[in-house]
Amino acid sequence: MTQEARRKAEEAEEAKNKTYETAQQAKEKTQSTMNQVKDKAEQEAEEARRNAQEAAEKTKETAQAGKEKTSGILQQTGETMKNVAQGAADAVRSTIGMAKNDDQDDPYYRETNTTTRTNTGTTGAPGTGNYPRNRNY
Repeated sequence: MTQEARRKAEEAEEAKNKTYETAQQAKEKTQSTMNQVKDKAEQEAEEARRNAQEAAEKTKETAQAGKEKTSGILQQTGETMKNVAQGAADAVRSTIGMAKNDDQDDPYYRETNTTTRTNTGTTGAPGTGNYPRNRNY
């Protein structure tokens, strides 16, 4: 082989090696950049997951507190309605002379229920002496 051909072959080999090195450097740089992007994405995904978990926990706590408060309010309302209904029923019974016997022992009942009953007949109807609820014992 001639010296000229040898020199061109060496130059071609050097160009090939330089191209290979440049490609290898580009590959390494790309790989490094990809790893950085991947790490950053993983960090942000983890942070988003933590934030979502915290928000879900706060929402759960708020919902539980609201549930407990609502339950308490509903229970109080139910008790109030029960007491109002019982009071109304007792008032109606007292008005028509069907009050419970234990009400007559209650000092409040005696003070507020001062109506006097009179017996006007013997038919056995309410308001008469023969009706068992109207008898004075």
